[in-house]
Amino acid sequence: MNKLLSMELKRAAKSPILWIGIIAVIAVNIYGILLNRYGFKIYTATFLLQNSALICIVLAVLIPLHLGVDFESRAINNKISAGYTRKKIYIVELIVSSISAMILFIADITSVFISSNIAGLEFNGKVNITEFAFHAAVAFMCIITVSNLYTMIVMISHKQLISLGIAVIVTLALLTLGGKSVSSLNQPSTWTNPVTHETEENPLQIDGFARTANNIHVLISPFAQAEFHSHMLSESELGTKKETSLIFKNFPYHIEFCLFNILEIFLFYQIGLRIFRKQDLK
Repeated sequence: MNKLLSMELKRAAKSPILWIGIIAVIAVNIYGILLNRYGFKIYTATFLLQNSALICIVLAVLIPLHLGVDFESRAINNKISAGYTRKKIYIVELIVSSISAMILFIADITSVFISSNIAGLEFNGKVNITEFAFHAAVAFMCIITVSNLYTMIVMISHKQLISLGIAVIVTLALLTLGGKSVSSLNQPSTWTNPVTHETEENPLQIDGFARTANNIHVLISPFAQAEFHSHMLSESELGTKKETSLIFKNFPYHIEFCLFNILEIFLFYQIGLRIFRKQDLK
């Protein structure tokens, strides 16, 4: 299994899609920090965890194209003939997909810190490094969950273009829905009328069943969580976690995201492996 893992990691390292994804997240951060101008003071924390949705999109292209080659070229059959069980093959592909996600995540965060250092930005007086580390761990679990979902899709569908289409459509649709839920949950209670300049109740703020439904959506959808990551640091700063959480409202970090992500990783693995084991590979 170690030999197979080493071989697959080397193949993944040569993937042009992975390198394009790395360049894309780095370019976004360089543009946002070094090549843009703002009418207010910016901090390093302003840009951290902002690219989770972009990483999901990159993975939706990378994983189907990378894993799909094995099925298109019948390399998966050769691995089985070489004595590797389907379970070992599936686990190796999960590990490779997760490591690819980790590389993109690290490239994103590292490029933010390097660009911020060049620009001479302060981190953020209201959010310390320890708090960021906990939030980053929550965001990382979400990205790993998404990569596991894509792996399951490819290992079940086998067809490169079909799995690519499914992954991209699912990603764009769920990121859009997730963005709407996150926007609804983060609506302030009041707003300033642009005509009268008076403070009024915000008609877009939700409560009751609508708020609970949106909280459930963010809780169970890693794509909604990806859209939520950009708000986590400011949430710590503003103390709004009680308003955007369904459970563990008094806990400073979204540990509930991690718990559901772990359950979903296990679910995706069980479904994907069970179906993959029973399929006839032609």
